[in-house]
Amino acid sequence: MMTISMYIGNGIQVIAWMIFSFLFWRRLRRWGVEDDRIFDLTFYGALSTLVGARLYYVFTHWPLFAGKSLLYVFALWVSPGLTWLGGMIAGTGMLVVLGRIYKIRIGWILDALALSFPIPLIVGELASFIHAYEIGRHSGLPWAIRYIRVDGMRHPVQLYTLIVMACIGGILIRLNILFEKKKIPYGLLGVWFFLLYSVSSFLLEFFKIAPVYLKGLSANQWILIGVFAECIGVLYIRGGGRENGKRTIQAVQTFFYKKGKALYATISKRDAQ
Repeated sequence: MMTISMYIGNGIQVIAWMIFSFLFWRRLRRWGVEDDRIFDLTFYGALSTLVGARLYYVFTHWPLFAGKSLLYVFALWVSPGLTWLGGMIAGTGMLVVLGRIYKIRIGWILDALALSFPIPLIVGELASFIHAYEIGRHSGLPWAIRYIRVDGMRHPVQLYTLIVMACIGGILIRLNILFEKKKIPYGLLGVWFFLLYSVSSFLLEFFKIAPVYLKGLSANQWILIGVFAECIGVLYIRGGGRENGKRTIQAVQTFFYKKGKALYATISKRDAQ
C-alpha cells in the first residue's frame, strides 16, 4: 500500500522527468531536430527507462518476488520499486537505437543527455530522500541522519549524490563552453558525463546498503565498471588512440627490423672474414 511519502516521492519524480524532457527538447531543438522526432525519442526513451528500471529492481530484489505471481513484476502499485541505473542504461540504449533509425546524430543525443541529466537527478534525489529509496550505511559522523522506519544513524547518501551531481553539472557546463569554442566533435561531452557519473556513483556505492553483492562489490558497481570501461574505450578511439597505437606499433617494428638487419650484417661480415 502506498504511503503519503511515496505519493510525494512519485510526484517529485514526475517533476524531474518533466525537467529532463524540457532540457532534452531544448538542446536537440537547438541543433535543428524536428519536434516530432524529439517527442518520439522522449516517449520511447522514457518507456524503456521505466521497463529497465523495473526489471533491474526485480533482479536485485528477487526475494520479494520469488514464489509470487508474475503480475507482481508489473504491479507497481502493489509492489513498488524502480532502480535508476537500470533505467538509465535501458533508456540511453533505446535513444541510441532510435537515433540510428531516425538518422539523428548519436553525438547530439549523448550531448543532450549530458546537459539534461544533472538537474533532474538532483530533483530525483529529493524523492529518494523523502521515501528513503536508498539507505546509507551506519555512521557516527556529525551529519549522519535517521531514515524513516530504519534504525540507527546513517550516511545521508542522497545529500552526497546531490552535491556530486551539482559538481558534475558545473563541470559539464564549463566543458560544453570549451568544446564549442574548440569545435570538439559532438558526443564527447556525453561520454564525459557517463565517465564522471560512473566514477562518482561507484565511490558513492560504498556508503549505501545494496541488496546484491558479488566479490565484495554491489551489482551497481559491477555495471558502473562496465560503463567506465566503455567510456574509456570511446575516448581512446575518438581521441586518436587507435591511430597513435598503430604508429607506435609501426615504430617498434621498424626499430627491431633495423636492429635485426644491422645485427645480421655484422654477423655476415664476421663469417666472411
